Amino acid sequence: MRRAINEFTDGELVAGFYALREASLSVAKNGKPYLRLSLGDATGAIGGNLWDAPKNILTTLTVGGAVKISGMVESYRDQLQLRVEKIRAARAGEVNPADFLPVSSADLPALEQEIFAALAALADRDYRALLDAFFTDKNFCAQFFRAPAARAFHHACVGGLLEHTATILRYGRAILAQNAVRLNADLLVAGIILHDVGKIEELALGASIEYSDRGKLLGHISIGNLMVEERAATVPHFPPLKKYLLQHLILSHHGQMEYGSPVLPAIPEAFALHHLDNLDAKTVAAARLIGEDAGNSRWTPKSFMLATSLFKGGAANGEAGESPAPEIAPAAKPAPDAAADNLFA
Repeated sequence: MRRAINEFTDGELVAGFYALREASLSVAKNGKPYLRLSLGDATGAIGGNLWDAPKNILTTLTVGGAVKISGMVESYRDQLQLRVEKIRAARAGEVNPADFLPVSSADLPALEQEIFAALAALADRDYRALLDAFFTDKNFCAQFFRAPAARAFHHACVGGLLEHTATILRYGRAILAQNAVRLNADLLVAGIILHDVGKIEELALGASIEYSDRGKLLGHISIGNLMVEERAATVPHFPPLKKYLLQHLILSHHGQMEYGSPVLPAIPEAFALHHLDNLDAKTVAAARLIGEDAGNSRWTPKSFMLATSLFKGGAANGEAGESPAPEIAPAAKPAPDAAADNLFA
């Protein structure tokens, strides 16, 4: 049985199939090429190296596909990594790529019903007709309810887009219930549901979550804008201004041009959507980074997305204050078994 990545321990010998998430060839100090890679499964990811790698090794592997590896888990700079001894691409029929994908732990069927309930509650006939143009399409629903919300960082799992959308929808309802600011409720709800719709085409599911060619070239914001344009064209007499306002929410929801939005928020609903989206994405990313960090330090490494290191010893982890570093038992180093010996047979 394949060892789950989140169960790896320092000094452990591992062998089995994993998703190849990243791979690049570098040159070591001794002048010899080595392969830098990242492997993943449904439980997490781990980086590693294959020393003295053949110069043509990248031609035999596919990022986003599955590989069979053997190697040893090591601790380096307070992080586990893998010293790979052997690697090859998985052969046809050896694995099911979906087995390597993490799946949202949320009750996804219940979240689907939340989305449909929100659609049914729309009072604006035009926005209701446009949303129906999306969600009466069974193929679209199959994609939307299965899609991840990101390749990494937050909601990077099957059903992640649905979970992210439903959470923001709840946040949006809370804002609307305050009546502190008069917002167009139907516009905000429609914008929440469709703000990341382009991710169903930006991201592709294989043995791992990867960017599609269209996703790399256009990005999910541009794709989502085009999808609204196309669906609105199927709704008879859809008002142009309402379409522009909804497209504006999609185009501006990252809040700043340097973060990928081609325009800045220019209406109250756009500001609300941006901050609700940012709230969910960053709190989920922070919790995930803390939960997945296996290092002994009380702080995580610096996060690219969050631009900071995260404290792991807070009240959420059951600590009331300073405490001594935990004792780490020496890791067992099992001998290679027959399965590992025959890995590349």
